[in-house]
Amino acid sequence: MLPENFVKNLIDALLHVLCSILKLILLPFNLWVKAITRLAEQRENGFLNLSTITGLWPFFSFCKRLLIDFIFDAVAFLAYPVGVVVAIIVMIIGFTETNMFYTAGDVFLGFIISLIVIYIYPIFMALAHDFLVLMLLPIRKLIDYWRKPAQQLDIDYKQRE
Repeated sequence: MLPENFVKNLIDALLHVLCSILKLILLPFNLWVKAITRLAEQRENGFLNLSTITGLWPFFSFCKRLLIDFIFDAVAFLAYPVGVVVAIIVMIIGFTETNMFYTAGDVFLGFIISLIVIYIYPIFMALAHDFLVLMLLPIRKLIDYWRKPAQQLDIDYKQRE
């Protein structure tokens, strides 16, 4: 009753599922590496230097670069080193102050949970960045509309009666 290539399809499906799960598990680390790459490129290109900005509104361009491009990547980059140090410090403080309300196992469980949250934090930063960019899209379209010369605007001039 089984198809003749059932075993091959089963193995292919299993490998596909395992590879997809591995990609999802490694996604936060890949986002962290991409943030590092973008920060290095920003440094090489003088991204936050006002003298390299040649647009019409250099200060607004600087603010956009700082708030949207730099801050999100910097926070995502700092999440791993600073987060691990903070988690270790909190664990040490928790072990030194264990009392009847929580045990050493509770402190260690809190440490593991904080490491998991720190690991997936770059996903939260990427989602927040993308959400902010999507929220600013109508404003960017409006600015592009205002830049057009009057001849290119879709304005219907009708005679008043």
